[in-house]
Amino acid sequence: MEEELKLLGLNDIDIKVYLTLLNLSESLASEIAKKAEIPRASVYDVLERLEKEGLVSHISKDFKKYFSAAEPETIIKNLEYKKQKIKDILPELDKIKRKISTETTKTEVYEGKKGLQTIMNFMLEEKEFFVMGASRKSEEILPFFMEKWHKERAKRKIQVKIIYNDIEKVRKSLQDPKIKNILGVGKGWNYKFLHVNYLSPVMTIVFGKRVGLINWVEDHPSAILIESKDIAETYKQYILNLWGIAKK
Repeated sequence: MEEELKLLGLNDIDIKVYLTLLNLSESLASEIAKKAEIPRASVYDVLERLEKEGLVSHISKDFKKYFSAAEPETIIKNLEYKKQKIKDILPELDKIKRKISTETTKTEVYEGKKGLQTIMNFMLEEKEFFVMGASRKSEEILPFFMEKWHKERAKRKIQVKIIYNDIEKVRKSLQDPKIKNILGVGKGWNYKFLHVNYLSPVMTIVFGKRVGLINWVEDHPSAILIESKDIAETYKQYILNLWGIAKK
């Protein structure tokens, strides 16, 4: 059952809370957290996400919020809504596939940690960039470099839209106040989540007229850097379309 519910874009904690609620009547968040055996501080974020998905509702009584699970039939409506959203962007995706660039395209390969640091420094030359398929691997592979890099990006007020793979490890990481501060969440660093089924394991970054395809493999990270205004714009529009269906 859990695997089927993941097709909705729910993560493990979301599913745990939803199934717990199905077995409860109207309940306080503290009661749900206890029954689901998750930290109370986390349950509010989970309930908010489930409400946005239409799977949970709440009522207020005596200045307290009581939550309850929506009828399971809501899942069908949810899937139909997502299906329609994907259909809405199909013409744009088709355009991306068919678009032929007439400009000269430059392609370079960068290998190892130093190569990736070079690409990251190129990004600091732009006013904004767009990312999809992120799993916070960069911080694992380049921890000290990335902390300094984030400070420099924030200093330059570079705007970011980043779509993370919706996995529990990433969501938990982004709840850490220290990490939020380093990233500059709310100060130019804007992020959403999308189910991994929609994204490639390779992270894609668009900045200026460049597109970087980065494979964050710990023992030998590598990247392909494509320089083409048309290709960069195409990928940018693709990411923005995904941003429209991604969730917080």
